[in-house]
Amino acid sequence: LESVVLRLCAIIKLLTGVSSGGDGECILVASGNALEKNHLWRQMLADCCGIDIVVDSDANEGTSRGVALLVANKLCNECSLQEPLVVENKSVPDLKAVDNWHKASLAQESLIEAVSSTWCGNDK
Repeated sequence: LESVVLRLCAIIKLLTGVSSGGDGECILVASGNALEKNHLWRQMLADCCGIDIVVDSDANEGTSRGVALLVANKLCNECSLQEPLVVENKSVPDLKAVDNWHKASLAQESLIEAVSSTWCGNDK
């Protein structure tokens, strides 16, 4: 699970920089059976990313809805489309764990950088 959490966190950081301009407060609305049912996995993700992870009990097709809202907000600069969340569960980052996850993330990124030339065809 740790490796998956680190990769998800890397993607979330890229997306939150795009969606908020890097200056907004972000939360992640978890959808899918694995994140909805597994509190430990949600907590690991919250700790790694440093953001709140919530399960919206009213979310159906959460992935499609999230993508649609992200695109709509980017296309309509003047408007802000907000939907109320019906929070069933919330995982808040444990600040004591955030530093450990940051170190693990740096180690994983270093490893990926070291071996990436084997699949990217880059000569370094």
